[in-house]
Amino acid sequence: MNSLTFREFVACEATALPAETILLVDDDPDWLAECEFMLQMLGYHPVCAATRDEALRLIRNPDILTVITDYNMPGCDGLTLMQDLLDLAAQDGRSLRFILATGHASLEVAVAAIRAHVTDFLEKPIAHEQLSNALLRARGVTLEGQSKAALVDHLSGLSQELQRITRLIAPTEKTVGTQNAATPRNADPVFIRRLLREESKRRQIGNGLLFGDPCWSMLLDLMIAKMEGRKVAVSSACIASGAPTTTAMRLINRLVTESILVRSPDKNDGRRDFLTIDPAIEKPLTAYLNELAKVE
Repeated sequence: MNSLTFREFVACEATALPAETILLVDDDPDWLAECEFMLQMLGYHPVCAATRDEALRLIRNPDILTVITDYNMPGCDGLTLMQDLLDLAAQDGRSLRFILATGHASLEVAVAAIRAHVTDFLEKPIAHEQLSNALLRARGVTLEGQSKAALVDHLSGLSQELQRITRLIAPTEKTVGTQNAATPRNADPVFIRRLLREESKRRQIGNGLLFGDPCWSMLLDLMIAKMEGRKVAVSSACIASGAPTTTAMRLINRLVTESILVRSPDKNDGRRDFLTIDPAIEKPLTAYLNELAKVE
């Protein structure tokens, strides 16, 4: 895979199976356009809907057998929309396959998706390999046996990552006690977590539209991970930024391009990449945080 360019990869995928019309439903115009482009590059024919009513109209197309829908839709959730689409398709004697996408994954949503017999559950941002594999599974694999168990394991890991982000932002009695005991000479995870909490409070002013710095929040999260010897996945960094998934993903791509962040693949899971701060940036950032810690 490392020896192929993206266009070479999708060219191979496009010739693997006959083209299929895919219904893509999402109210986020940026992600809708991004996913539409990926589907076209993978050899599929996407038709796009930004609302429930538009999706219900487009599902009348008899060529549509697979639907990719966001979980959070205006006026309804993805699971309700799925049932409405199933009912309409059944009138034409068709059954549908569903891939559920969300930028706000949780264990509750994952369990609901499995109970609704969703073929696949994808967490935004979605890489082209993930999308391609999900569509291939939708066309030939049902959620039974090992496939379903693998999905549950993946979602369980996602839930743990979300809980880690929550603990990162929320103060604990132990943390508060440590902060009150003494001012650290150098920045440590306790001090940086306090900066993150302050940034989170600032972001809430004006309903999160006016204040807050997603880049700063992301860098602080990565600094804590480096100090604690942990790896941070791209999806986790998006959550830590506090920005919408598509916005956070564009920010990450820019920071990688400008050599502020380093993106590396997970050797044990090809669907996931890790992020670290470039050493050239980490050194002055550490010095700056140490200065902040000393003056408090």
